[in-house]
Amino acid sequence: MRTWIIKRASLAMRLIIVSGLSSGSHLALAQTNLKLEKVANRYWEATLERFPERATAMGDHRYNDQLTDLSILARKAWENSLRNLLSDLKRVQKPLLNEADKLTHRLLDRTIQDDILRLAVISPYMPLDPLDGIQVRFPLLLVSQPFRNVQDYRNYIKRLNGFPKQITDTINNLRDGINRDLVSPRVIVKKVIPQVRAHVVSDVTRSEFYKPMFQADFLGEEQRRDIDHDLQNAIQADVIPAYLRLMAYLEDEYLPASRSTVGIGALLGGKELYKALARLHTTVSIEPDEIHEIGLAEVARIRLAFSKIQTEVGFSGTLDEFIVHMRSDPKYRFTSSQELYDAAEKILNRTKPLMSKLFGQLPKADIVMKEIEAFRAPAAPVAYYNPTPEDGSRPGYFYINTYAPKKRLRFTLEALTYHESIPGHHLQMALHQEKKDLLKFRRYGSFTAFVEGWALYTEKLGYEIGGYQDVYSRFGQLTFEMWRACRLVVDTGMHVKGWSRQRAIDFMATNTSLVMLDIESEIDRYITWPGQALAYKIGELRILAIRHEAEEKLGDRFDLRNFHDALLSEGAMPIDMLEQRMKQWTSNQP
Repeated sequence: MRTWIIKRASLAMRLIIVSGLSSGSHLALAQTNLKLEKVANRYWEATLERFPERATAMGDHRYNDQLTDLSILARKAWENSLRNLLSDLKRVQKPLLNEADKLTHRLLDRTIQDDILRLAVISPYMPLDPLDGIQVRFPLLLVSQPFRNVQDYRNYIKRLNGFPKQITDTINNLRDGINRDLVSPRVIVKKVIPQVRAHVVSDVTRSEFYKPMFQADFLGEEQRRDIDHDLQNAIQADVIPAYLRLMAYLEDEYLPASRSTVGIGALLGGKELYKALARLHTTVSIEPDEIHEIGLAEVARIRLAFSKIQTEVGFSGTLDEFIVHMRSDPKYRFTSSQELYDAAEKILNRTKPLMSKLFGQLPKADIVMKEIEAFRAPAAPVAYYNPTPEDGSRPGYFYINTYAPKKRLRFTLEALTYHESIPGHHLQMALHQEKKDLLKFRRYGSFTAFVEGWALYTEKLGYEIGGYQDVYSRFGQLTFEMWRACRLVVDTGMHVKGWSRQRAIDFMATNTSLVMLDIESEIDRYITWPGQALAYKIGELRILAIRHEAEEKLGDRFDLRNFHDALLSEGAMPIDMLEQRMKQWTSNQP
């Protein structure tokens, strides 16, 4: 209550100061700025309340005992809230805002509009996803859920108690999807079922959800005994039966109803739906057919670069044979999980002191390595980034998949590390989170084309800090670039042009040296997440174009550190807005 009073007093004081020093027009300006700030803060608070697990992951612990309501009614209520916020935002008079607040207004409008669009185009009736479905998302609570005291354990147990409702809502949504002819592809359902089965254990103490008890030695003996009893009971009575219920439903009812097709274009209105998803993820207006052609052109360009590498290493044979050789020769693979982990950590530690060559502003938060947990590793990507929370209680995590190390390629590891850690995701996200002058919805903005386009762009920055010292790591960088170029082709191919899963796999196998384990996992990801894979290459190409234009116009006055600082200075935003802002920045350079 006291904090609320102080905040209200602070706002009032700002108005008093402005009114005492300025004209009536300046007072109107201040009032309008405050109205905008209030709408933005209401949006952010509503988002955290709607998605409590996200709040916990960010270090906001007010909702640590709650789970997201997955029911259709809750989804409709969220849409109504967003539309009300949008109406309130439209009543804020943009002409009275200063330039900085006009940008905030545009970003908030776009953010809310995108949230509404996301509700329209991302179906609740097809929630199965081997990467982010309820079966893997729920145990990931263990990554961010704090366990510092008795109340933290009580909050965690309450979340376990709430899991059966999430499963009930998920099953209800899947049943509704069957009735609406909106069902998941069979190949995806088959990958999800083993992930569900993995959490059906006979010994509660061997469950993933029991692991917090192994770090509860700081509790008193009686407290520990009570927590242990209640935790085991929650796992036994709530979590395991919920997983069992979901597994039975998927095997007995949903799998037989699933579809043999993989593309969303096979559904009624699916092609139009895909266009909307392409717009949502790339944040620019571009037709799927154009994206497909851009992908084919990029594939052809990178194949030419591959052929130059082939000549350099003296490999005789066709280019396709060279690609197969690089993928299949055991000498390009890791021999153990530890070797893979250590190699990635070595690249990360070598890169950390080099960031000042590329940036004037660097985040305070550190980044460290972390292995992807065994229960989800087989279906997980090769790596990903997990941001540091708001309170800075832990560093950012560079998650690496050490599952099946003998199938993991050595020569792609350097590009992968740049992308997921620094100067990629960690540098951008941590830097934005630490910009306290930005409103929170901007600090945590997650426009995919910006975030992933930036990370792909930074893979090339390795050359500018002395990376890629051998020909094979250069081939690895090209391999990862080819991977993102192929995404444009296979994603549009499956969802618009009717490609089969196998055709998409074959295209990736022909043009990249990624191992089949990763190729199949990636293709299945594109099937379950239509349009998201387009954001990487489209975002990177647009950022490269922004840099090229700045270099052309500024000539000797172009400073890479200043350019990067400016590019990241206002948080993540849609690429079309970034293009406008950086064009203005270039024009303003002395």
